[in-house]
Amino acid sequence: MIRLRRKLGLLLTLSAAAAAPAAAQASDFEAGVDLMRRDRKEEALAAFQRALAAGLEGQEAYDLWNSVEDSRMWLDMMVEGGEYELVAKRLADLARMGRVERKNDRDAIRGLIGSLRGSEDRLEQSRLVQKLSADHGEYAVPFLASALADPNDDDWRVTAMMALTRMGTDVVPPLLVALNSDDPFLRRNTAMVLGNIGDQRAAGALEALAQSDTDGGVQAAAREAAQACASNGDAVGQLLKNGDDYHHQRANVLRPHEWSDVTWSIGPNGLESIPTPRPLYADAMSVASYYRALAVASDSSDALAGIARGYVDMGSKINGLAESGDEGAEDWRLRIEAGLLAVSLAGPEALDRALTWSVETSDTTAGVALARALGAMANRPSPGLAAALASKDGAISGEAAVALGHVFASTGEAAGRKVVAQLGESAAREIVRIAAVIDGRAGRGSAVSAALTANGVLVNQRERGAAGLVMLHRVPGLDVIVLGDTLSDMTLDQVLRDIASHPATEDTPVYLLSDKQETIDLYSDRTAGSLSGAGDIAMLDAAFEASLTGDRARAADLASRAADVLGRLADAGQTDLSPALASLSGAIGRDDSVSVPVMRALRAGGTPAEIAALAATVADDSRSDEARIAAADAITGILTRSGSSSAGVDVLSAVLKSDASLAVRQAAARAVGRMGLSAADRARLLREIRPSVQ
Repeated sequence: MIRLRRKLGLLLTLSAAAAAPAAAQASDFEAGVDLMRRDRKEEALAAFQRALAAGLEGQEAYDLWNSVEDSRMWLDMMVEGGEYELVAKRLADLARMGRVERKNDRDAIRGLIGSLRGSEDRLEQSRLVQKLSADHGEYAVPFLASALADPNDDDWRVTAMMALTRMGTDVVPPLLVALNSDDPFLRRNTAMVLGNIGDQRAAGALEALAQSDTDGGVQAAAREAAQACASNGDAVGQLLKNGDDYHHQRANVLRPHEWSDVTWSIGPNGLESIPTPRPLYADAMSVASYYRALAVASDSSDALAGIARGYVDMGSKINGLAESGDEGAEDWRLRIEAGLLAVSLAGPEALDRALTWSVETSDTTAGVALARALGAMANRPSPGLAAALASKDGAISGEAAVALGHVFASTGEAAGRKVVAQLGESAAREIVRIAAVIDGRAGRGSAVSAALTANGVLVNQRERGAAGLVMLHRVPGLDVIVLGDTLSDMTLDQVLRDIASHPATEDTPVYLLSDKQETIDLYSDRTAGSLSGAGDIAMLDAAFEASLTGDRARAADLASRAADVLGRLADAGQTDLSPALASLSGAIGRDDSVSVPVMRALRAGGTPAEIAALAATVADDSRSDEARIAAADAITGILTRSGSSSAGVDVLSAVLKSDASLAVRQAAARAVGRMGLSAADRARLLREIRPSVQ
């Protein structure tokens, strides 16, 4: 029988419209408990889902979870599987996160540890350890670690080791750093504690210690602890996997309650916490794991690639954090700038390996940054750049084309048609609209993705919630998220809460993909709207319109760089620009940041077919002098290569007789001078402009 530890009162009406949100959450939760007790599982599930949809969280979630006396109910829901299991896990996560926020209050920690050290009452010790864990968590580790290094007080050392063990997985990150201590006694005792905790995240570091530590006692303790953490004996492989799992924020290393506000290092005074912005935390932990792997295997190309990927990913995020006013951003900027030296030192092969990973996992942020880094370093095409060029992710393929363009321009080789075509497409793209579709019903999600793609939207699609969230954290500049009502691994509440709390997506509108009105109503306060299928994608137009400013800025930046590298390729004289000419011609009318490099590219690789559009630009007095001169010079370049033509002569002749600046008229005169005009036509033009040059 399921009972509540505190009196919950009579079952309240589930749909009480007048109830305050918190009361409604409690009511639905309590109703779910009561319905489960009466084996009315479907109704219980619906009640729990209502509690989640209403925003159940914090202390309320913790109190409600702990109010259920018979914890077998949660086990029953886990065994039931499907939505029951997802909801039970979600409620458990909310309860764990609902504990009081841990604080780095050194005085309070010292007080609790002093009481713990002075108490011989086991119950009192348990209470103190529980309070240390709940109130301070990992912040208490430096104080307890000093006991692990003290060989002169066996009783206190044993008590401290017991306390750390009972504090569980929260203390694992600083303890892993403590394994790097110069003190073998501390390393041995830390390994023993990690073995008692049994967290698989420690397996690789412990295995490395067991294989390489100079102290036999440390080796023995680490070996036993590694086995307790389910080590497979491959230290490097486990550390590399940890690095990849942290980068992708997978639940086996970063469950909701395992995110932290700090990372750890060893300083002159022992363990020191480093305040770490949440968007950087996963990559900071990833880089640390890859460095551990590199310490074991200095020739590990995967470790080098992982370090490079982590730093470029953090480098892509730090400016946004600084602009948002994050207090820790500036300190981390300095660390990341130093870390970016490692990106260059890792070498092009490691960068290419990391880029290949990013393409395979649709890791847009890292992929774009890695492609840029490779463009500055590579001296030949590479497998990673080839994979990136073929990617369906427009941002990655565009950056890969620019990088390959730089490679070919610097070597004097001809760029292939695919590179040139992608550069032209990037140069012409005025708006980059990006959507994410996450739906467990693959057919429905694919239909929506196809409809969006047909409307010029770049779409990233996932079928599982966890994979979808990782993708959302990695794709910059998302305009809209379409979230299906059916997911196999997470609840809608869990996905929506993550979207709302993550800096990368907190302002991105979410549309619910569902044909169930009850579900739509349940989440209407947390979504921007709903659609039932591919036929409703017009609902998303407002979201796309609202984000055009940022889209245009991103597209303009890529377009400018793509056009510039096309110009370099054309100047080198080996590359045929014909696959890009239609795109370039269409970009002549854009603003100067794009059109000027486009016209410079046409100057070196254009054809007479573009002369009319270029002449119209020279004649357009609303355009800047820079753009008008670039257009005239492009005509001159085309005629120099292709021979005589009189296309556009009337338009340019009018410019010669206009009040345009002398620099514009001189550029127009150079273009006309290259045209195949008869002697009589030239004489006529000379007579017509004579008054304007006296």
